[in-house]
Amino acid sequence: MRRPVRWSLSASLFLLACGGSAAPPSVPQALVVPAPPAPHEAVGKRSTPSSASAFAPVRDRVLDELLAADPRTARDLGLHDYDGKVAPVSKEALTTEVQLLQAAATDLDAVDPAGLTEDEALDRAELRGWVARELFWRVDVDAPRKRPQFYQDLFAVDVYMDRDYAPLEERARRLADQEEAALAQVGHVRENLSPPLSRPVTEVAARNFAGFATYLRGDVARVMGKAGDEAQRRRFARVNEALAKAADETAAWLKREVARGDQSHVLGPERYAKLLRAQEGLDLPLAEFERMNEENLQANRKAYEALAATTKDRMVEEKTYFATAGRMMKDARDFVASHRIVTLATDDAPVVRETPPYERWNSASLDVSGPFEAVRSAFFQLTIPDAKMPAKERQAYLGTLGDLLGTTIHEVYPGHFVQGRWMERAPTRVQKASGSYSFIEGWAHYAEQMMIDEGLGADDPANKLAMLHGALLRNCRFAVSVGIHTKGMTVEQAEKRFMNDCHQDAATAREQAVRGTFDPGYFAYTLGKLQILALREDAKKALGQRFSLQRFHDALLSHGAPPVALVHDRVLRDLQAER
Repeated sequence: MRRPVRWSLSASLFLLACGGSAAPPSVPQALVVPAPPAPHEAVGKRSTPSSASAFAPVRDRVLDELLAADPRTARDLGLHDYDGKVAPVSKEALTTEVQLLQAAATDLDAVDPAGLTEDEALDRAELRGWVARELFWRVDVDAPRKRPQFYQDLFAVDVYMDRDYAPLEERARRLADQEEAALAQVGHVRENLSPPLSRPVTEVAARNFAGFATYLRGDVARVMGKAGDEAQRRRFARVNEALAKAADETAAWLKREVARGDQSHVLGPERYAKLLRAQEGLDLPLAEFERMNEENLQANRKAYEALAATTKDRMVEEKTYFATAGRMMKDARDFVASHRIVTLATDDAPVVRETPPYERWNSASLDVSGPFEAVRSAFFQLTIPDAKMPAKERQAYLGTLGDLLGTTIHEVYPGHFVQGRWMERAPTRVQKASGSYSFIEGWAHYAEQMMIDEGLGADDPANKLAMLHGALLRNCRFAVSVGIHTKGMTVEQAEKRFMNDCHQDAATAREQAVRGTFDPGYFAYTLGKLQILALREDAKKALGQRFSLQRFHDALLSHGAPPVALVHDRVLRDLQAER
């Protein structure tokens, strides 16, 4: 699911199935809000708050600055004052943005937490985390110089295609405005990137940029090229082709750079620990962090291998892939309603479609309109494997019926789609706008296990087998993230771990191992699931016979998508206060 936070450079639309019925190990509740960097000279004049009463203007200013620096996030949220805009990426602009972020961190830290309401305290913590993540990627990882994916937002125009928030002619005009703005910035991409770049990261980026060119010349030109009068159509044709050409040229350059690519994607233990603090607010020894996953991996592997010995999978048929997904989506929605799993915040439902070409590095995703959008839209996206792939690998990539059920739960009911619609109900602007990787993906991953445990698909044990298989996939993501970035694990060794320890096919293992190079935070699926399971156990103990899944899930989703540890105690208080 695409989320408005740059935890992995616009990565957020991922895959498959999860869970195991074994009780999870205890999850450390240690959470620290990341300390801000040392104060730097602020850009312009800024008022430094000295008391809680000053928080509101600081909160509003920092959020506005974050959105102004990331117009794509703002558009994804449904804030169309940012249509037609891109973030400037000259070296001078990037330096200024870092200074603004550092000043924001200092200002947020200076707010006296005494006297803040619970929502204000949560807003402050979420903003501090957002700022810390941006600084981590921009400064610690040096993404503008080392990660080509940093510049993908210059070519991202899908919001104008997929969101029916204005007449087509008006959206086409705003799209042309954005393409012109992007063309003024694309020359900085090669100026800023400093080869050698990470070989696997660059290989993926080259495919992504080539995908943007295909999308711009294909779907975008077909839909937007007919809108407006003749002058508008000529203008659009000119700028759209120019941006597609820039995407092609960037892809070709990156393909050439692959030959001298290196392993600079590796974070190392120090930066990895900083990632844990910035992304998740976690401050615990790396060995303890790794152990919680390894224990869960072994439990899931044992359960999977025992069930696999007596259960036969049924494979998905490619010709009925999308129709089957549509049926499963309806069945899952009906199950959520009839079993009182969670309140459905809206009545709309996603449209099933094929993944756009620039996102086909991932097998499944949800593109959902943001919490500020006036007109809702949602697309459950599924990727058909490359026709050049060997038939056996092609079928393995599509997976089993149980895999598709898990994907449907994860992406739609009650996963990303339901959680995304609950974001509209969040009580503050900050809580609507920000999100934690581990909450968003942890919730969707938790939903897969929870729905199977509650009885969805119970007529076929292959559904539970697929759920366990998906859990192992996420366990290996966690293990490979730690391995690649702190233990010298190669991509080839990571592939073997996915296949040998987590029973993944060769194509998935290859895709997921490479993903670990550019998305080190993809441990978030298992981490978030384990945190939610631990919180659920605490709620059961606190409420006794008053506990219900629907009450628990509604309370959990009612504050947006912060790191679970940030709202752990508040969820329990909310539940205990209900009568």
